[in-house]
Amino acid sequence: MRLRLDLGYDGGPFHGLARQPGLTTVQGVLEEALATLVGTPVRTTASGRTDRGVHARAQVLHGDVPAAAVPTDVAALAGALTALLPASITVHAVRRVPTTFDARFSATARAYRFRLRDGVDPRVHGRGVAGDEPDVWGVRAALDVAAMRRASRALLGEHDFAAFCRRAPGRSTVRRLDVLTLRRLGAAPGRIDVSLRGPAFCHQQVRSIVGCLVEVGRGRRPEGWVGDVLAARDRARAAPVAPPHGLTLEEVRFGPGIPAAPPPAARASSARPGAG
Repeated sequence: MRLRLDLGYDGGPFHGLARQPGLTTVQGVLEEALATLVGTPVRTTASGRTDRGVHARAQVLHGDVPAAAVPTDVAALAGALTALLPASITVHAVRRVPTTFDARFSATARAYRFRLRDGVDPRVHGRGVAGDEPDVWGVRAALDVAAMRRASRALLGEHDFAAFCRRAPGRSTVRRLDVLTLRRLGAAPGRIDVSLRGPAFCHQQVRSIVGCLVEVGRGRRPEGWVGDVLAARDRARAAPVAPPHGLTLEEVRFGPGIPAAPPPAARASSARPGAG
């Protein structure tokens, strides 16, 4: 029986999503809890990996388990799993799916949000040298959001994002970016949300994009520089990546005929304010 698991997590306590020998990861502890419930080891596949410290509000995984080990009420597994997991992970739902469903390859879009706060004085916030909050990157400078928006337009559409991606041998860095928006919440300086959506993202692509846009917002680089970095396809031309704790996987979309994910549970939202 193939199960789909929808979950959210605070990435702070984990060495990323993907299982790694000797390290505490989201996938590792989830598979341990699932094995405890069904009485046999289970290997899961995720819609996409998240790095160490990155959060998820709506991650999706699938795994195959013996049908005889699953209760008649499959949905009840969500609560049972959550009870076995640390408070930083919440399983929103468990459901039976066809064996053709693949959490990674059946996904048609992923959406991320990166949270910023500009004009941060660490002496006031008392959160380290950068004034960081648990899921918000604190930037000392007041950012020019309008300039960041104009700079971001060069990234929309399909491009080779080699300059913004950590390369993996044999893997393409061509990606399509359908949505990239920047929204200031309230008065300036203050909260800024960067939202991105596309079919798929390569390793560190979102954090690298945000890092470059912040350089423009600080006035260190002209607006056209982001397009120049993209065209150069040279990782060395880009700014340092933004820190992982500001990033959250917000949504994974699937094709027609696959039910939408349920709304995230309150517990998952409380693990990181506004994130999972």
